[in-house]
Amino acid sequence: MPKVQVKDIEMYYEVHGKGTPLVHIGGLAGDARAWARQIERLSRHYQVVCFDNRGTGRTSCPDIPYSTRMFAEDTVGLMDALGIQRAHLYGISMGGCIVQEVAINRPERVLSLVINGSFAKFDRFGARVTENIMNVYKSQGAAEAARHMTIACYTPSYFNSHKDEIDAKEKALGDAQRPAHAFIHSALAILEHDSRARIGGISAPTLVNCGDTDPWCSPRCSEEIARLIPGARLKLYPNSSHFFLNEHFDEVMADILAFLRAVEMSAAA
Repeated sequence: MPKVQVKDIEMYYEVHGKGTPLVHIGGLAGDARAWARQIERLSRHYQVVCFDNRGTGRTSCPDIPYSTRMFAEDTVGLMDALGIQRAHLYGISMGGCIVQEVAINRPERVLSLVINGSFAKFDRFGARVTENIMNVYKSQGAAEAARHMTIACYTPSYFNSHKDEIDAKEKALGDAQRPAHAFIHSALAILEHDSRARIGGISAPTLVNCGDTDPWCSPRCSEEIARLIPGARLKLYPNSSHFFLNEHFDEVMADILAFLRAVEMSAAA
């Protein structure tokens, strides 16, 4: 599978589909495998570039402090290496923080933003969830941390009725092939992320999505992003949690594709 040197790291990436580039950026927990279903759906319409972030999966895991700005620079570096001048940026959780940083610091590279289950700054509850998972990762390892993550990622009713899916998700999250220091550096990066004073300068068309019962990246956090980014659209999905992209898969993907089509039609007008 392809890798490319980006600054101080070797980045693993995949390219799926053809068309306008869409850069898919995952979150804290897993690598590019974690959202294969969503990537497949998007790749029917776009050239989807997905990758393992610094500190996870098949990308290098240097033992140095990370930041969401650093992750954003990695993303732009990968775009440079692949010859992608501009792209739709699609981020999930931590990935939503990363796309904010790209749009703030490199706006000329951005066609639009899709921010899923993310934040400009954690609220107190989301920070505590992250700290607890980080402590479990330190003391008991990735597999047990994954079991704690899924409790914060699904509603109880969905968790109880989709055992096979969630067992598979826990296995993927718990098998992200990263040393403990890399997870800790990544978790600290999102705990330190604060874009509230800066995202008002984002001009790219932006769609903000969230599950309406998400305890980790709360609806209040998504509402804040949508309020601070001029013209941003907000959609809360009912009876769903952090992984609303699974809980409302067909509806969410249809909404995202409709947004992207509208952006492209507006640009062509």
